[in-house]
Parts: sequence; structure tokens; C-alpha cells
Amino acid sequence: MTENIQNKITRYLVYKYTFDGDLVTNLKIQKVLYFIYAWFLLNKNKRCFTEKFQAWPIGPVLPSIYQTLKKYGSSPISPDFSKITKGEDVEKLKKELGNSLLETIDEVYKVYGIKSAFELVGLTHNELSWSRARKGLDATAKTDKELSDDDIYEQHKKRKK
Repeated sequence: MTENIQNKITRYLVYKYTFDGDLVTNLKIQKVLYFIYAWFLLNKNKRCFTEKFQAWPIGPVLPSIYQTLKKYGSSPISPDFSKITKGEDVEKLKKELGNSLLETIDEVYKVYGIKSAFELVGLTHNELSWSRARKGLDATAKTDKELSDDDIYEQHKKRKK
């Protein structure tokens, strides 16, 4: 089975956090993935992967990544998840991600990677796409409503100005 791009991005992020001596949780990964997606959409005018984010109470979530990482609960993701044990593994993963996407990942990591998971939740709760998808729902209501790419683009276009 071919590994999807969002899983590769997640593995790369876990590697980066581990390399920097930091721990990362599923919650934080979800929010960083959202900003990678948003920045790529804005800067490249296309999606970096096809799966849509859902408007969960904790902010935008990619269900496939949530399912993959849920075994960690709220604990840090094991560095072994990255499947990177030597330099060649990193280079192979970088090549698979491509320069354009890697550039976006690294830019987002510098800006949002240093924030706590709860700071990122707060930021994503202020996102137009998340608030529109959650409109009319109770704060803790579960939903599979997807975030609109148009709303994500509109939100981040404002920030770029």
C-alpha cells in the first residue's frame, strides 16, 4: 500500500520535533498540518493532499491521521513513528515530499511549531473555515463537517496582505 502524503508530512514533522529535542502530540500535529495545508493552498494555489479537514471541537482534524495516531492518546508520539533511523531515510522522505512542499512545511514549522498545542487550538478556533463549518453546533458537538478550501484560502489571503 502506498503511503499518503499527509502521513509522510506527519512522519517528517515527528522527525523534526525529535531532532530538535521536542515532543509532539496528535493534537499539535493536527494543527500544524492544518497550517501547512493552508499556507500551501495560498502560496501554491493548490492542495498539498486530497483529504479534507473536519471541524472537530478541538479544531481542524484530518481523520486518517487522527486514527493513525490515536493510540498515543494525549501522550507524545513516539520518535519511532517517523521511521527515520539514518540520514538516508531523511533524504528519501524529503525527496518524496518535494522541494515546494518541504519549503512550506519548514516555514510553518518555524512559525507554528514552537507554539503549544493549546495555543494552536486557540488560533484554529479563530479560523473562518473552522467557525463556518461549526456554525450552529454546540461547542462539544461531534461532526464530520469538512472545512471549505475557499474559506481557508480567504482567511489566509487576509493574513498575507
